[in-house]
Amino acid sequence: IDEDVFSKAEWFNDQFLKVAFLSKPDSTIHAIFILTFCIIIVGIVGNGYVVWLLGFCIKRNKFTIYVLNLAIADLGMLIGSLAFSVPLFNTELKVANVQKIQWFFWQFALCSYSVGLYLLTAIGVERCLCILFPIWARCHRPKQLSITVSVLSWIVSALFCITEFLLHYFCLLDLWVTFIRIMFGINLFILTPVMVISTLILFIKISFRHQSGKLHTIILIILIFFIITAIPYGTFFFVSTINYNFHSIAVPVFSLLVILNSSINSIIYFFVGIQCNCRSFESIKDVFQRIFKDETEKRKEN
Repeated sequence: IDEDVFSKAEWFNDQFLKVAFLSKPDSTIHAIFILTFCIIIVGIVGNGYVVWLLGFCIKRNKFTIYVLNLAIADLGMLIGSLAFSVPLFNTELKVANVQKIQWFFWQFALCSYSVGLYLLTAIGVERCLCILFPIWARCHRPKQLSITVSVLSWIVSALFCITEFLLHYFCLLDLWVTFIRIMFGINLFILTPVMVISTLILFIKISFRHQSGKLHTIILIILIFFIITAIPYGTFFFVSTINYNFHSIAVPVFSLLVILNSSINSIIYFFVGIQCNCRSFESIKDVFQRIFKDETEKRKEN
């Protein structure tokens, strides 16, 4: 039984490497990677600008801490994917050492993807609690909750990815496949339902409000977009560890979707801010300051 499991794990690893490193070039896959490359460039510029604004130009509050870490995670996902993808266009670079470096950047991108999942789950839950229990949000919410959740998201994700990297590096392939299955299983069967329920609650509450507010609208759009584009990525890898098989077109397609998700958030912030206030000629900084203004400050102004 152990030999059979190991052979399946070895087959799984071989299939993944062939697809991930384009051992069998295909024009359709190359076209997908070129489109992915273009989206990555746009996403890096957008998320880099968000990180710069929220990190250095706009006063931080409990929500901008989440958004800043989410933008950093998206930026990390895109940079890792870019570094992973560049050697794919040069067949001369497909050597063992280069593939090891690519594998490291794939792990880096996976870590950032996980952080984004954890942060969006936390954001959705907290926003629901603020809507359902506003007194708790004003009086009993821990002041350092945003920082604590953000730090824990990075630590947990890093530990998962380091463990997975070491298992694969030392060729413990049966344990490696099992660990991937557990990691993506937790994301799929625990965190994803929580995110979906939070999104449904936000959608219902916003639908019955005449003025839902820019912040809740942005959160709802981001959550919906993540569920549509990024959740299939985790689902695909979980299913692949069950049947020990990859489809050649599936990895680049689902990677394209998750990269699209990491690139779109900065655009959502800006366009929702413009739409809600009809000030199309104001600066992006002013839009962000108004969108992410602390709720306590808004109450004081009113």
